Amino acid sequence: MFSATLGELSGVAGRRSVRGVLLPSLVFCCLALLVVATGRGSPQDALHAWRHGSWESKVLVVAGFLLALVCVATALGSAQTALIRLAEGYWSPPLRRTIGRLGRGHHRRLVRRADDASTHDRYPPRTRPDDLMPTRLGNALKAAELYPRLRYGIDAALVWPRLHPLLPDTFLATLGAARTGLTALLASAFLSVVLAVGGAGYLWAVDAPTRLFLLCLWGGGLAGWLCYRGALLRAVAYGQHLRVAFDLYRGHLLDAVGRPVGDGEDERLHWQRLCLFWHRGVLPHHAATPDRPAQPSPTPAAAAAAAADRPPSGFSPSISHLTAAVFAAAGLAGALTGGG
Repeated sequence: MFSATLGELSGVAGRRSVRGVLLPSLVFCCLALLVVATGRGSPQDALHAWRHGSWESKVLVVAGFLLALVCVATALGSAQTALIRLAEGYWSPPLRRTIGRLGRGHHRRLVRRADDASTHDRYPPRTRPDDLMPTRLGNALKAAELYPRLRYGIDAALVWPRLHPLLPDTFLATLGAARTGLTALLASAFLSVVLAVGGAGYLWAVDAPTRLFLLCLWGGGLAGWLCYRGALLRAVAYGQHLRVAFDLYRGHLLDAVGRPVGDGEDERLHWQRLCLFWHRGVLPHHAATPDRPAQPSPTPAAAAAAAADRPPSGFSPSISHLTAAVFAAAGLAGALTGGG
């Protein structure tokens, strides 16, 4: 779980914090203020009230806006790891057994139908179907997490905190920029959904025009979907940087702990022993527990027989399909029950 072990990258100051936390919070607060002002009347009325208001009221509005901006930015900055885990699909048991099962089933069908080239950096290997996550972003990061284990026998969750301090500054800057882009887009997607739901609920409660209600709900949902799609591309690029880190710099960690791989020793066995020592305190000279063997790919005949035993697969809804259906139904219901 790289999202849990890379928390130190989320606190980078300077331009990364502005891009990843402050800008999404500023846009959210401005749009929320616009929704509130529009719900009370036309924008012209809000502008007229601002121009003719007392300076005390203007100071209070500005102070309240800045306070809300600080609160949103602070909460967003401290919840970046939680947002990534939520987007990956690490949910509570009720959601994992319902929506999570539906999402994993959808992605199993996609992997089964797609070719290896299109799923290489976006999904775990076909031989490990139990590692599939219910979301696309979770599968992209899971594929990066499994890469060092399958290639070198490295448990990424154990090795990454020890490898990260040894990475060169130039590579850390590249890795941090990739993560910042990912978290910024995820934060924008989350705030867009919050604005869509909260703003639409407010406009429905104050009996705003139906077109404003639908614009807020569906427009916010569309913005959240676009930001999430952008986060998927960032997650794939971020995963590639993580693979490169293990490919190029894993030897630095072995040198740092004083255990270089011997000429006659298998590197995979060496890493398995080290990970077992770091995880359970088992001394490296003991035999390491072998990793779960990869299952061989099914032969065409076996695959055809298995396909014959399965029921015919038609349309397989994903979590994105369900979310779009919920937003569409909520918009129609609000338009029918609201006034204006």
